[in-house]
Amino acid sequence: MPLIQTLSTQLTHPSFHIVLINTAETEDTIFSFLSATAPQLHTLLDEDGQASEAWAPRGLPSTYFVDPQGVIRYLALGGRPWDTAEYQNFIKSLLKQSPPKIKR
Repeated sequence: MPLIQTLSTQLTHPSFHIVLINTAETEDTIFSFLSATAPQLHTLLDEDGQASEAWAPRGLPSTYFVDPQGVIRYLALGGRPWDTAEYQNFIKSLLKQSPPKIKR
């Protein structure tokens, strides 16, 4: 979480937003954890399991990069050093890509 928080402050782009979704802990546990490790991040609770069912994470943490059209552009299972130049450049390259054409 500290790396995600660092990323959120280092990488600013109008199309880049970080959304945390917790699937297991209580609101009190999440608040205590984030206040100690990443106080600027906020999380949503998947209390009814709908997010877990829809996204079907295969491991925790699961990180999804989703474009404005709702297309998953990248999935990372497990932690990553998101605050490094390598990963920030990768994310910037995703932000520069044109969204895929959706056939109707």
